[in-house]
Amino acid sequence: MAEKHTVFLLLGSNIQPRLDYIENAVRLINKSLGEITRFSSVYESEPWGFEAPVAFLNQVVCVDTTFGPLELLKKTREIEQKNGRTSKSVKGNYTSRSLDIDILFFDDEIIHLPELTIPHTHIADRRFTLFPLTEIAPEKIHPVLKRNCRQLLAECRDKGKVWKYEREQINAL
Repeated sequence: MAEKHTVFLLLGSNIQPRLDYIENAVRLINKSLGEITRFSSVYESEPWGFEAPVAFLNQVVCVDTTFGPLELLKKTREIEQKNGRTSKSVKGNYTSRSLDIDILFFDDEIIHLPELTIPHTHIADRRFTLFPLTEIAPEKIHPVLKRNCRQLLAECRDKGKVWKYEREQINAL
């Protein structure tokens, strides 16, 4: 029997229909990556690192998977592409996207490869990541920073607005 791994994935979208992209990603993750064991509420947030006319929707899911880190990366990119994503952002050049899937944690492993860094390098810097992550895993310890998600959120210097998404809200900032 293949070894199971617990991974946390951040889903994000700011191209309409944002919620459809997030919901479709959840279905595809459950179908092709493994069982989703926990999922956060959907949060809305201002774009981080660039200007955009539409706010992002974000959700964190916890998945039990038998895939290794690089296989998981490949599968998440396939799910992004199935949802209209054409390319990943290149360091610091952020753009609007139909779907973005970031691997936040892979068990408690620390991985540094040219194509993949785990834990994700910006977890502690982004409130839009920490709000949903803390909702479902407040005591999860960051294996590099040695702080739990609740502590990371309390210490986060990001001032971007993050709020729970409500369907009837106006979708533009």
